[in-house]
Amino acid sequence: MVALLLGGALTSCAHSHEEGGGAGFGRNTAEARITHLISEGQFAEAEALITESASSGLVEQSTAIALRRHVADLSMKLGEIPARLQRAPNFPAKLKDFTRFHIQKMYDSQDFSIASKKELQTALKLLKDVAKDSSRLLQKL
Repeated sequence: MVALLLGGALTSCAHSHEEGGGAGFGRNTAEARITHLISEGQFAEAEALITESASSGLVEQSTAIALRRHVADLSMKLGEIPARLQRAPNFPAKLKDFTRFHIQKMYDSQDFSIASKKELQTALKLLKDVAKDSSRLLQKL
């Protein structure tokens, strides 16, 4: 009797897995891996995994778009922002070759060897403003 019950339980577990019962686990794993790569600053690897995961259905297209936008925001260099913003008073020109990700890491670790705290704050504010404006523009399209 016990063997019959266990056999039925195993069959039902396998059946639910075949119908996509395990798909949520794959989605969570792919999304977690992408998020980890982004947090480590490995943007090329994250982009490749986003593309692969979206095409295989492990990540929804809307999630893939949001993750790509996040990667673009973090990988933008200060020198790539619009020229009108680069003419802002106290623009930290020495940080123009650094990405938002690197500037944020310097700020978080209180590494003021390249720029002062105020310069890092200004750079982050400018980059965040550009990201916010880009996001608004994309929503209007």
